[in-house]
Amino acid sequence: MLKTEERDPESPLNEQGQLQTELSKLGFLDGEILADQPRLLESISQVTYQSGEVIYHGGEGSHLLFLVRQGRLKLISHLPNGRSRIVRLHKRGSLIGMEGLMGDEHEHTAIAIDEVAIYKIPHHIFQQWKEDEPRLYNRLLEHWHEYLNYADTWITEFSTGSVKGRVARLLRFLADFESETGPHVVELLTTDEMAEILGVTAESVSRVIAEFKRESVLDPIENNSESLFTCDLETLEQLSRE
Repeated sequence: MLKTEERDPESPLNEQGQLQTELSKLGFLDGEILADQPRLLESISQVTYQSGEVIYHGGEGSHLLFLVRQGRLKLISHLPNGRSRIVRLHKRGSLIGMEGLMGDEHEHTAIAIDEVAIYKIPHHIFQQWKEDEPRLYNRLLEHWHEYLNYADTWITEFSTGSVKGRVARLLRFLADFESETGPHVVELLTTDEMAEILGVTAESVSRVIAEFKRESVLDPIENNSESLFTCDLETLEQLSRE
């Protein structure tokens, strides 16, 4: 049975078969492999966090991995000057907290952007894989490798160039990040969040976004969320080279 923590009373998945199907959809191993892992399925718990809630703090130790079932979250690094920087965004299917497998503390603080449902998976399951299921453990290391590649891309894309170029690259990233909305639709973060990703001021981001709206690089979607816009990907591609 799926263990659901008290803060998530709805318990949308309460049978191993349902859980197995959901994990397979999330890309966390395939159904055939999961069917042979009853201890894994029995050990998983689920918790839901509301927007702004902390999932875990940087500097904390952990015995869990976190698999995102739904929603978006951000990883934040607190700088010596007192400011914070968003160093990663994660969505449905992301596996985070993997540094704990190496015995390290959480490197960053994880915070929900909107309502986020998380599967919590104990480390001891994966430690056992290292001894008994090296094939599965290697799959886990592949997730870790993808995570590190993602980190490198993040640094390269959002830490260099003009403010306009950085904002354009971020909008292209967000359009791809929210793949369920379609390739030409972007769900904007707040200007503060975008500034924390790009390492610039919120005022600078706000000016660029306003310019993009005036020039119809971003167009609001009628009768929808204030944060949803269609975007001109071709123009953003050109601007991203600045």
